[in-house]
Amino acid sequence: MPEPLVTLAIPCRDAGPFLRPLLESLLAQTLPDCRLLLVDDGSRDDSVATARAVAGERLELHRNAEPLGIGGNWNRCASLVTTPFFCLAHQDDVYAPEFTATLVGALQERPDAGIAHCRALAIDENGTPHRSVAERFKEHFWRGNFVCCPTVLYRTAAFRATGGFRTDLRFALDWEYWFRLLYRGHGIADVPETLLHYRRHAAAATRTANADRSRFAEELEVLADAHEAGLQAGLLPAGVRWSPAMRNNLLEETYRDLARGDRAAARQKLAFVRDHAPELWHDTYVRIVRMLVSLGAPGRLMLRVCRSLAVRFGLGGVGG
Repeated sequence: MPEPLVTLAIPCRDAGPFLRPLLESLLAQTLPDCRLLLVDDGSRDDSVATARAVAGERLELHRNAEPLGIGGNWNRCASLVTTPFFCLAHQDDVYAPEFTATLVGALQERPDAGIAHCRALAIDENGTPHRSVAERFKEHFWRGNFVCCPTVLYRTAAFRATGGFRTDLRFALDWEYWFRLLYRGHGIADVPETLLHYRRHAAAATRTANADRSRFAEELEVLADAHEAGLQAGLLPAGVRWSPAMRNNLLEETYRDLARGDRAAARQKLAFVRDHAPELWHDTYVRIVRMLVSLGAPGRLMLRVCRSLAVRFGLGGVGG
């Protein structure tokens, strides 16, 4: 039998009911002989028992002696890889059967590429697909810009040469790694098919990070470092602006705060920009949001209209 080409590695902690559909989707991959492993980082629920019940002996099960956190557990998964390619399969998502075969093909066609990725569609707690506003906006800039983390298939040799994930980051560690990958001269292979459903649910850690603004602080740090490194290496032209990704994430969450009637949370996010990203404080789109927020109810109505226009026409995105 030929050696497996791909390792499907699951960094797991308290996956709950979403682990079963993930495992079922990985077991249904059309690429034969994928290596399947799960690294448990101190789960307090029945994740390990569920994994064994669903995947049986097909699954390699590893448990960390002490919790390593997100970056540490991702690195532990990568350290166990013995195949040319691997995916960090997030514990609450669902993969199409042809995911691995399609992305392996993309990397085989692009020997310069360190990773391949595909399109993704959000699902809710019940597995029902829905097209979020954020996804419709990002579709304008998908190729080469919007990389959904669990869709990524890594070339193992490129990963090892680039180094592992930063363990001091919780939410922007994927961005930081991909910038380093590009900085070292590796490309990104884009696959236009939608081969992943990623789950949005109340227990997702990103919601807490949005509330206390730690997500935005990380994104700000990573984008600033990448911008400076790109300028110094000559990869970016002098005077080029930062990526608008962090700004757009923050403004979208500000809008959601206002839609829920939580004006205090919206003001806190804008204060974060003022205090930690003064160069963005006078950005055109930030100024528009600041002005509309100050107008009260009429401003919120106008903000809804402006958001709809931005989603429809891709305003404020890459190059916008």
